[in-house]
Amino acid sequence: MRILFYSFLITAAAIFNCSAQVTGRQKFIAYYITDGRNASFKLRDIPDGVDMVILFGVKYWQYQDTLKYPAGQGMMGSYKSYGAYFKDIKALQKRGIAVLQNVDDAANWQQAKPDGYANPEVWASNLQKILVEQYHLDGISLDIEHSGKAPDLIPSFPRFEEIGYHGWYKGAMEANPNFLSCIAALTKYFGPRSGTKKQLQTASGLDIYSWDKIATHFGDAFDYFQIQSYDRSVSTCQLMMNYVFNVNKIPASKMIFGAYPEGHKSLLSDIALAKWKPVQGVKGGIMVYTFNSDLSYSNAVLKALRAAE
Repeated sequence: MRILFYSFLITAAAIFNCSAQVTGRQKFIAYYITDGRNASFKLRDIPDGVDMVILFGVKYWQYQDTLKYPAGQGMMGSYKSYGAYFKDIKALQKRGIAVLQNVDDAANWQQAKPDGYANPEVWASNLQKILVEQYHLDGISLDIEHSGKAPDLIPSFPRFEEIGYHGWYKGAMEANPNFLSCIAALTKYFGPRSGTKKQLQTASGLDIYSWDKIATHFGDAFDYFQIQSYDRSVSTCQLMMNYVFNVNKIPASKMIFGAYPEGHKSLLSDIALAKWKPVQGVKGGIMVYTFNSDLSYSNAVLKALRAAE
């Protein structure tokens, strides 16, 4: 059955390989870290000009067992109650800001048992019920970078001049047929293929083992591809864009490049990245990881993106 399903994925990829161009202004995505960093800054304080917020740190399953995962500690350290948390999410949505839940990949995806569920279809359906039907979020973003089984035969890596990276990120895992079936199940409920208008995004580097397979099979299934281009120059990011545009056939308008405030190392380069227009056309936008950790830094990047419009 899985062999037949994988064959379907390959056929679908051939049919839908040309990803649709995204129209409109560049998007600014703010990752709100929920672990208590700068705890006085709440979701409701997200400034105008932000288009989407991704809830990061807290896991979706915590929403289903708030006694086991109480607010005010751990990955819910930013809020003393879940009620206040979801109230602030609704306030953002009323302002026209979409709110997405981060979802991590995991080694159990390679066994088609995502997060311990019986199969990808049950998992994806439950994600939709929890995040959309129950909590009315606007979609999900997949953090694709976690450890699992690497390919038995490690592929050769492109030259730096072709991709903007020096080699594989060896902490990541292979996208085997089971792994891909997890993403395929999600596309029934999220992203452009689903017809639900609920966002499906992914965040990673181009140096993970799964990148090319995800881009090949699901280039049209994601609203945006976020690149964790932290501390990278504009010239290096242009190499990344060349690769995804020429090799993966993903339009510039679906590519979001990342900035990272913590460490205070790269504000000037991140401002330049926000203002940058790739040779392939206007990029999808900018995401700032842990937006609330350093508001001066994050707001400077936001201002730069909006000034470039």
